[in-house]
Amino acid sequence: MQKLKIAIHFLKLKLHNIGSVLVKTSAGYAVASFGLIQVANIVTDNLSTETILGITSEAFMQILFIGVLVFFPIVLIISYLTKRKSINTETLKNFDETNSKIDDYRPKIGLIPFENLNNDSDGDFLVDGIVEDLITELSMVKEISVATRKTCFGFKGKDYTSQSFKDEWGFDFIVSGSIRSSKDRLRISVELSDMNDDRVVWSNKYDRENTDIFEIQDEIVTKIIRCIVGEIEITSLKRAHRKPTENMNSYEYTLRGRALNQKFEKEANAEAIEMLDKAIEADKTNPLPHSWKACTLGQAMTLGFREKNEKNMEEFLGSLSKANELNDNDWNTNRILGEANLTLQNFQQSKIYATKAYNANPNNPMVLSIYGDALIRNGDIEAGIKVFEKMYELEPIPLADSNSDRPLKKLFLAHYLNSNYEKCDEIFQSIEDHDFQDWFIYMHIKTKQNIEYVKEAWYEMGYEKFNNLNWKDEISLFHLSDKELKTSLEKFAETH
Repeated sequence: MQKLKIAIHFLKLKLHNIGSVLVKTSAGYAVASFGLIQVANIVTDNLSTETILGITSEAFMQILFIGVLVFFPIVLIISYLTKRKSINTETLKNFDETNSKIDDYRPKIGLIPFENLNNDSDGDFLVDGIVEDLITELSMVKEISVATRKTCFGFKGKDYTSQSFKDEWGFDFIVSGSIRSSKDRLRISVELSDMNDDRVVWSNKYDRENTDIFEIQDEIVTKIIRCIVGEIEITSLKRAHRKPTENMNSYEYTLRGRALNQKFEKEANAEAIEMLDKAIEADKTNPLPHSWKACTLGQAMTLGFREKNEKNMEEFLGSLSKANELNDNDWNTNRILGEANLTLQNFQQSKIYATKAYNANPNNPMVLSIYGDALIRNGDIEAGIKVFEKMYELEPIPLADSNSDRPLKKLFLAHYLNSNYEKCDEIFQSIEDHDFQDWFIYMHIKTKQNIEYVKEAWYEMGYEKFNNLNWKDEISLFHLSDKELKTSLEKFAETH
């Protein structure tokens, strides 16, 4: 059936292109014929066709009309034969473009936070943690598109109709369920619903020991993927590389620490580190708490919860190194390593780690962020723009943010490096709170375009805000791999 659809699609495209050529030829032939008849009328009025051709003017006009009709199909055939090569080329081009769009389309899945049947707030972390793990597991499969954690957990406690999921969020499928924990057992119910016809396509119940949680997750994800995209080789679901621990205490402490990390608050950050230390103590071979501890320490120093001193940096790098030692394929560890190397301006190394993170988890906005950063710093600007666009589509407003400034600023820089100043104009107007980087670059763009800007409101506000900064030091924080561009910006800063 799929081959028949492709064949019909190709035939439609070819007939459309042939028809387009024939219509244009017909129009041209009609205009030329009309002109010829008009000229013939004038000629027969002023010259004797009987003397010249031996026929009356009426006979001459009749022959001309018949000739116009007879030659019409001949001209169409000649036109088709001469344009056949270009018709085939255009057909194949349109066919490839359409098929590419079809191939690029991936079913979009949303997970609704599972119901906690124990009805205890303390157990919510386990239920939410399992759901978050499922989101991560599904996001590792390139053949589908998975809504981000922020989007999915935004549905918690809210009532949406199937039509809303389809129309407002564009979901093709929804995963929902419930979890009850009892001593050392977990009871999980899960179902996969198709939003196109509002029906359950798969459901199952699991009653297992809690130590089987990773196998249960594996079964759920594998079944969902096979229901949606068929029997594919899902290399990312090989548990030999992903099962982090046999110790449930370590797993539960890790879930607690991760949940606290995602509150982006000082007290929660400190408590997250305590939980992750307990997870490490329960199982020193579990790579996940080391990875999330590095993430939490990095967050603490970035947001000012901890001072960025030698001691904290040593603890951060130690956690990161241990996580990488225990599992060098962990997406979160490689993401952080990519960001750390970008900060240190080890651009090629940053791309290596970012690529590993992307290959492991291609639907995670944090991974897409560093992957796009690494690409544009290594000259793959067009590819980086596509990655940032995907990141923006998945999560327009990042976790803990109140606007879209962060992804927009990444797109702004990428388009600047690509010399697409028209796109930079559009994005700059959409940014709500400008920082020094996008303000300074926009000033540089306007100068290159010979556009006066010193009386513009954006310039005056930015100058007042950034005038006291050391502009050269700020430019170094752009982490530009193009030394010539960096030097050019530094010289520009000296003259302004």
